[in-house]
Amino acid sequence: MNKPAPKTFFRLVLWEIENCLNLPVLSLIVASAILAVLVQSTSITGFTHNYGDLSTGARTIFLILTFVTCTLFSHSFAGSFGRGDLKRMLSYPVKRWQIFISKVFALNLIIFGIYASAYAMNLYINAISLLEPMFYVSLFTIFLQLLFVCAISVGVSMIAKSELISIVVSFLLIFGLDNAFNFDAIFTSMGRFSNIFGYFAQITHPGSLIRVSPVPVTFEQFTGSIVFPLLTAVVVLGLVFVYFTRKMEVD
Repeated sequence: MNKPAPKTFFRLVLWEIENCLNLPVLSLIVASAILAVLVQSTSITGFTHNYGDLSTGARTIFLILTFVTCTLFSHSFAGSFGRGDLKRMLSYPVKRWQIFISKVFALNLIIFGIYASAYAMNLYINAISLLEPMFYVSLFTIFLQLLFVCAISVGVSMIAKSELISIVVSFLLIFGLDNAFNFDAIFTSMGRFSNIFGYFAQITHPGSLIRVSPVPVTFEQFTGSIVFPLLTAVVVLGLVFVYFTRKMEVD
């Protein structure tokens, strides 16, 4: 008798966590997240304006997050071909869609959980209130970047089927986008962050002199900064999901 789908899916998620996030790898992820937060600089702005310090060092945070995400997703998807993990898993009574979704869900959950926990150190370092809305806006932008990088890495992994090539290509693609457009472009990680952070700052802290963007952020820039990574993630992951479940051949 086949095991119920929810129970099988849950076991695949646990297997993915244990397989890809063992102690040495998990320690490196935690260390990278803490380092990314600690490199943020602080400024003396007064208690009411400390939320502005959340934007300092965002470029470094996104750079480290991008590299860690590319590495883990490439290891899980592209690396499973070389190690024979995928072929072995498909020999068990599991569905391809369960394998795909469990990998995406488990890695996103772990990476975001670790980086969100590390980012929470800002509440203490910069004396920011737990009720500060800009803290949660910052977490939202980190989640958007994670989804965007996840989609690119998974897509490249399915094409390259080589762990090293997938890490390098996916990281260079995203790094190239960040350097090919203007600072406030929605195609760059800092552009999306500055637009989303700046737009909410205008609403929650009107009249403040602290700005991430040198000019006021428009509603079109704000919505574009959210729609672009979300739409890219949905389209790319959707296409890869169809390929993974219906077309892909495992040697």
